[in-house]
Amino acid sequence: MTKRKRKGQFDDYDDWANVPSSDDVKPEQEVPKVSLEDFIVEEKVDAFRDSYEPCDELDFEAEAFDDSKLREYFKAYVCGLGDPLRLYVGLLSIYDFNFKTSLATGEPTIFVRRKREISDDGRE
Repeated sequence: MTKRKRKGQFDDYDDWANVPSSDDVKPEQEVPKVSLEDFIVEEKVDAFRDSYEPCDELDFEAEAFDDSKLREYFKAYVCGLGDPLRLYVGLLSIYDFNFKTSLATGEPTIFVRRKREISDDGRE
């Protein structure tokens, strides 16, 4: 059975002499930093905008997108880099999709209705 070396134990002088010192170790190449923006898919915002239009809560066809429903739609879950939903909501606000406090739940909610598709001959 071979005896294992303990950490920092050397067989001979050459083993010890060949260990790099802190002066010999070069700093690693700069690794590009990852940011929260790297995980944002702007095409998801385009898809949302193409499918929905802003409306009022009292609209008969209103659909409520609260925090949890927006997270599910955009797959925007909090991670070590932060909250991606904040960035998605910022992009949505450019297109007038803004949070309003729901009368029913008292929660911040974006109210939308599905856009109606109009065919080439003018029928819905």
